[in-house]
Amino acid sequence: MVKHALLAGLLAVSLAASAARAEKYSIPAGTAFHCRLTSTLSTKLNYQGDLFTATISEPLLVNGREVIPVGATLEGRISWMTRPGRVRGVGQMRLSPERITFPDGRSFAVSALLLSAYGAEGARVAGDEGMVKGPSSRLKTFEEVAGLASGGGIVGLIFSHPVVGLAFGGAAGFVDRARRRGEDLNLPQGTQLNYQLTRELVLQR
Repeated sequence: MVKHALLAGLLAVSLAASAARAEKYSIPAGTAFHCRLTSTLSTKLNYQGDLFTATISEPLLVNGREVIPVGATLEGRISWMTRPGRVRGVGQMRLSPERITFPDGRSFAVSALLLSAYGAEGARVAGDEGMVKGPSSRLKTFEEVAGLASGGGIVGLIFSHPVVGLAFGGAAGFVDRARRRGEDLNLPQGTQLNYQLTRELVLQR
């Protein structure tokens, strides 16, 4: 009985010592961190709810000490997504992080907002919800309609009806463009994502 009591006491002391040695680091809300996508995301191939991962690309320091190392993994989800329209609208997706996993296996829930994205042609982050928006199709639509209208005008000149040719060519261009969607949003592997914590992140070693 005494032996069991001594063992229990030693175990309690050992656990208390371990807890005392455990270090906690608090990263305040508003802190920015940077990561890069490990695979390509696209409004053409992905769906709302799909998971994504990114690798921390710069160490995060607190009071001069590294608390999140390069190589840690950010895991998240495409929480909202829409494809571009056929005449107007752009591809959009919201990349919501859920947790950071360290190389040693420790994992912590994280709440953060996307501030900017670099390395994806035509992509930009807009609004207060960190929405990534793709390239607009308006200019391409205008160019295609104008090109066909011009071609129709030339044909119309041959038959002495340039105005009819312009109208026919423009209408044909608009109908053809309306059959096809605008350019999808593509975030290639390696795209840099810059996030900002929206809640305090507490880490423990």
